[in-house]
Amino acid sequence: MPFPYDPTARPQTYSLEQVLILLAEKDEDAKQLLPRYQAMKLYLEKEYYPWIQATCPYYTDHGAGHVNSVISAASGLLERHLDPKGLGLNAIEIFLLLAAILWHDVGNAVGRDGHADRIPEMTAEIKKLGFPDPAIHRIVVEIAKAHAGSDGLSKARSEADCAVARTVTVYPRALAAIVRFADEISENRSRISLALMSQVPPESQVFWQFANCITASRPDPSRERVVLTIEVPDVAAPQRFLCPNALLHRADTSKQMSVIQYLISRLEKMNNERAYCEPEFRSRYVTVREIVVRLSIVADTQLLNGYELEFALAGSGLAEQANYPSIDVFDRFFAQHPNWQPEAIDAARKTV
Repeated sequence: MPFPYDPTARPQTYSLEQVLILLAEKDEDAKQLLPRYQAMKLYLEKEYYPWIQATCPYYTDHGAGHVNSVISAASGLLERHLDPKGLGLNAIEIFLLLAAILWHDVGNAVGRDGHADRIPEMTAEIKKLGFPDPAIHRIVVEIAKAHAGSDGLSKARSEADCAVARTVTVYPRALAAIVRFADEISENRSRISLALMSQVPPESQVFWQFANCITASRPDPSRERVVLTIEVPDVAAPQRFLCPNALLHRADTSKQMSVIQYLISRLEKMNNERAYCEPEFRSRYVTVREIVVRLSIVADTQLLNGYELEFALAGSGLAEQANYPSIDVFDRFFAQHPNWQPEAIDAARKTV
């Protein structure tokens, strides 16, 4: 099988793929869905994922590696619901999650702008291969499309019925929230190539620098949190690169921002994504009350003196549940920690 399961590797801990494989030994839904999932994954790895990087060569990875990272993050969030005996998520729920993760970024093979809107036409090409029921196809499209936009989750229904061997009620919006948040927290240095860093064009540099700083991202559902470990190279932290359009209000007069400023902006976004998604998946699957950030600046292999923090991102920040949250992290962080301003970091580096 394409996804071997080693019971000695992580006792009593399973991934979404592993549970679908194990359920297929006895569950009729899983028996029908597993080969369809495997066929879709192989098809996409051959026909689509390589072309994403060919079309957008200096994006951080949006291909097979990223897909597997999102699957791992979603599996971590749903750890307590992944039971090979069938006592947790059912086979249809697992298939919906996995299929949506497979397809969520495929539109990038054509181009980044509006990539989520291309999911329906691209999935239609292999509808017969991958989807045993039209309702399942529609729900996968809903979940996959919901990963983008400030109103993305509204594109998925709260509740729906679908069938393979039996009719099952599923909760597309809650599943979409899991996929969307798993996508957000799966950013890490595995999405870049250090060997190519110097060749990345200016407009993409800040994204690569950010990914390079994330050494670990770990869901910890038993403590209702996600834990991020971030190590920023001291040389990179105060460096300035072209600012993404969405953050131009924080750019300098040359439309640049430093790596440390971009990193804190991304942590702000991650916390807003948590606040946006968590109310949807909390009622059925998992509670994530905070993101614990372990942040440090390193010079070679040593911590830069005075630059190690641990803090938690939390809060709801919602005026209404339907609104995308706006929880300030950026201004509060630099007000509380002025020594983390890029100029202060640069000065500290020069004294070492």
